[in-house]
Amino acid sequence: MTESSVQPVRTPVHEFDYIADPGVLADCHARYWELKETAPPVFWTNAHGGHWVCNTGSSVQHVVRHPEIFSSRYLSIPPNPDQPKMIPEMLDPPEHRPYRQMLRPFFESKAIEPLEDRVTAWTDQLLDGVTGKGECEFVEAIGSRLPVAVFMELFGFPMEKFDEFRHLVTGFFHSQASNEVRNNLAQQIVGHLAELIQQRMAEPRDDMISKIIVSEVDGRKLGFEELMSIGFLMFLAGLDTVTNAMSFGMRHLAHDDTLRQRAIDDPSVIPNLVEELLRRYAFVATPRYVVEDTELEGVKLFAGDCILAPLPLVGWDEGLTEDPKTVSVERQFYRHAAFGSGIHTCLGLHLARMELIVFYRAWFGRIGHFRQVTKGDETCRGGSVMALEHLHLAWDA
Repeated sequence: MTESSVQPVRTPVHEFDYIADPGVLADCHARYWELKETAPPVFWTNAHGGHWVCNTGSSVQHVVRHPEIFSSRYLSIPPNPDQPKMIPEMLDPPEHRPYRQMLRPFFESKAIEPLEDRVTAWTDQLLDGVTGKGECEFVEAIGSRLPVAVFMELFGFPMEKFDEFRHLVTGFFHSQASNEVRNNLAQQIVGHLAELIQQRMAEPRDDMISKIIVSEVDGRKLGFEELMSIGFLMFLAGLDTVTNAMSFGMRHLAHDDTLRQRAIDDPSVIPNLVEELLRRYAFVATPRYVVEDTELEGVKLFAGDCILAPLPLVGWDEGLTEDPKTVSVERQFYRHAAFGSGIHTCLGLHLARMELIVFYRAWFGRIGHFRQVTKGDETCRGGSVMALEHLHLAWDA
């Protein structure tokens, strides 16, 4: 046996399945908090072909801020080489930069501000449908609908495809979906994108995809495949993240009478409330691919390994946030990585914040206090983007 064929020993080992761990499925944040307190700072698990897991805020920050060592070329563990490419999320420097620079103006706060009236209108329309009922399954009735409506209108998708798009996204992100199922759903998404891009190439409109089509990267227009790749990322990023932020935030608020009263009495606190709930309940665990042998928190990692960087740990770092387990809107700073960190920080963070602020203001202005009704299906979805499957809420109508 040659020396190069000997598999290096990966240690320390702590078994954990980020997709199907029973604790993650029961309550993903409680399970990751337990892991933070009981497992090593960086550890190896044999689940999913074997991979590393960051278990401290500092190790997560290091991984996401060093793309030259921790590559984004595969965004799943185990790697799925057939997954459609997502530009710029799956690119490393220097290829990543020109695409991000081209896209950034579409998502800056001054570009997003004019959307507030539309976000408010969609929010009011959704609340109209539930306010008088005194109850709703929040994820289905509002959480999964508001971000989809906002994104589809912004990007240029026809609104009559609303329900179809929602089902495609929830299916794609379902943690138990096989690569085969996910690839099939991806191809359906790609089909919708191709149709839209071809329509807008022929007849541009005043929507984001039409503007991206005529944009330039390094002095040239984007090719069809590049447009498809960017659209695929926007489709998935735009339709799932705000849903999850809302659902986890509302679950907390259902059990926090004091914070609810504060938001009702003083709506000016809502931007702080949004940041604090993002800090406490971030929901992305980012996969990265190790491209060279390196060391992290004293642990040796090897080229070709995969590593999971759970972003909630940054907001839970005692060195950055005093008493991080407690939700408080009295903090001077809200330090978290709910939108990522480093070169892949979420482009849509201003839009996401706006949607959340508009939603909470409308909810507390119209409905006020509410409570969670337990029906036994309040499970979480594991994986790289964690979610709350159901959230039953009730209030005095």
